[in-house]
Amino acid sequence: MKNKDNSAASRILVIKRDGIRQFVEAEPAFSAIRKAHPGATVDLLTSPVLQRLAKNAPFFDRVVSTRPLAMKGDRQELVGQLKRVGYGLVYDLDGTKESMDLRSALRGFRGPQWIGPKRPLSEGRRALAPSPLAGPGMRKLLKGAGLPLDERLPDLSWSAQALEQTANMDPSWFGLSETFGLLIPANNPGHRWPAERYGELARAMADKGITPVIVGSPEVAPFAAEIASAFDSAPHAGRTPVDLCGKADAAQIAMLGKRAKFFVAGPAEELHLVTAVGLSGVVIIPPSEDIVSDALFGRNIVKLMASRLHRVEAELAFSTLRNMGLLEQQQTPAPSPSLPPKVPSKRPALTRPGARVLR
Repeated sequence: MKNKDNSAASRILVIKRDGIRQFVEAEPAFSAIRKAHPGATVDLLTSPVLQRLAKNAPFFDRVVSTRPLAMKGDRQELVGQLKRVGYGLVYDLDGTKESMDLRSALRGFRGPQWIGPKRPLSEGRRALAPSPLAGPGMRKLLKGAGLPLDERLPDLSWSAQALEQTANMDPSWFGLSETFGLLIPANNPGHRWPAERYGELARAMADKGITPVIVGSPEVAPFAAEIASAFDSAPHAGRTPVDLCGKADAAQIAMLGKRAKFFVAGPAEELHLVTAVGLSGVVIIPPSEDIVSDALFGRNIVKLMASRLHRVEAELAFSTLRNMGLLEQQQTPAPSPSLPPKVPSKRPALTRPGARVLR
């Protein structure tokens, strides 16, 4: 509901406790809220996994993180803290049942004005489709509150700059002293490029002096071990993969995205984070993700799509990186004057899925 007195609130709470992807999508909204309330104290309520990244955002004066509020005692304690602060305005950018419960608990004569969805929103299952409160959904919500929202991509370029003075916010903290690239497997096991293919790509990277670095959630760690095993299954030279699944937080993944040479990823939460800091690369996806991959538009990304992901060869992913200018171009020797130029044989159509550059 639109209220002309929004700008008068001196203490404002923003709720954004959802995952990495949703936090990234909300960055333009964070900026709009800060601009609309330049003299107010703006606090963020978020989750522990996002706390350090959020603390260095230029939009908030204070960041509070809480565990999921399934326990009644935890919820009552948080409500008591929020009431003592005395917020005049709350922006609910989650639209979850949990945030709706907070709204009900804070209602009263001196309760804050609440800007947010009227009922809980349901997230889709596809990792590359915009969430309900991204893009048009967020613009509609803030327009109803009288806040204009710029139509732009999320930009987290501030994240690495804000944290560069911290010791564990340098690649050397993870033993990375030279060139590296990020491998980001899909969160959904059914949408993952096979570990064998990742291993082949990692060997190609290592042979070029590029350290393969695997990032993801703790749940992806067993798959990262499969990649390492595939890497070791054939003779190779160069650097072994570094597994950071569950070992790097959101702020550190943003830093790695800022310093990496490129990424090769599936549909993953961390993909949204590294592209928001400006990293370019290749995304390997099934057709079900391609039709809803609006979250990738505007990024320097090439999509390789196949109904059977094992048919996407590591050689294709590596050559795509080279064609994007993310790897040094190989010098092609001039043909011998006595021999006609060699014409490369065509691959079967199924082994070369369609690729589209999203600009």
